[in-house]
Amino acid sequence: NRKRKRGWKILKEMLSTDELIIHMKNKGIKFNVVDEESAKEFITNNNYYMKLAAYRTNYEKRISGDDVGKYINLEFAYLQELSTLDMRLRYIIIDMCLDIEHYIKVTLLEKLEGKEDGYQLVRKFVTKNGSVLKKIYGHKSSDYCNSLIDKYYPYFPVWVFVELISFGDLTYLCEFYKELYGEEIIDNKFMNLVRDLRNASAHSNCLINKLHKTIQGVPDKRILDFVKQLHCVGKGSITNNLHKSFMYNFVVLLYVYDQIVISSGVKKNRYSELCNLIDDRMIRNKSYFSKNDIIKTQYNFIRKIVDNMKENAYNINTIEKP
Repeated sequence: NRKRKRGWKILKEMLSTDELIIHMKNKGIKFNVVDEESAKEFITNNNYYMKLAAYRTNYEKRISGDDVGKYINLEFAYLQELSTLDMRLRYIIIDMCLDIEHYIKVTLLEKLEGKEDGYQLVRKFVTKNGSVLKKIYGHKSSDYCNSLIDKYYPYFPVWVFVELISFGDLTYLCEFYKELYGEEIIDNKFMNLVRDLRNASAHSNCLINKLHKTIQGVPDKRILDFVKQLHCVGKGSITNNLHKSFMYNFVVLLYVYDQIVISSGVKKNRYSELCNLIDDRMIRNKSYFSKNDIIKTQYNFIRKIVDNMKENAYNINTIEKP
């Protein structure tokens, strides 16, 4: 797989835009919806060839006949559309992860109240994880956090410390809190998946380019129960889709979001954004994917879940915490 990726990268560097078009045509990619000139302009202006090429893995190749090895029913427009939808999805995922990060901090600070002065947890944590202080000090030149570092380093109160550490270190701090006080903020198994999605989105990695890929092992029972309790998708659909890697990771994100974010207003707004993307923008060119079962199946699965979560967020009256 690495060799294949490197091959496409080398190909992009070696071939002109005209030659890339010829190469794609030789691979069975068609230009009936978006013509060749428009495709050339898109590739040239957006430097998007590598990302576009990544989505071809959602399409099957012919295994026999004169066109063996060529993609089946694959238009350049389909790749272009998938790259656009992926980009919009990444933006929402980043916002969701920022919400989760904020409410993890809120929950941690609330749970610490009355247990200690806010310095002990940090002192014990950095004693075992000295590299965290080094990472914080490495940001001393930043205009946005140098005043906090100058004032408190290395004896941070927890309410300052959580503003300076990475998302990953925040999850480790929560795990350390659990070891000390026996209370769980969130299962770190899930937070690792959320962190991976967050990092992938922040670095503009493709998310929906390997929809065939399956998870290792089996879905966590809590995630299965979470989807079942929504009563919007059948058992067979749950089993099939939650064994797909991206779909499982995204549902884990929804589960963690629903558990951690305590503001009903924030939830309503974020679920509305998701629904606007899924119920509107994603079906704007739905004819592009009418012959692709893997895309249609996963789309229908996640649409039902997100629509249900939005409906629940608007129907349940919750008392918001300050």
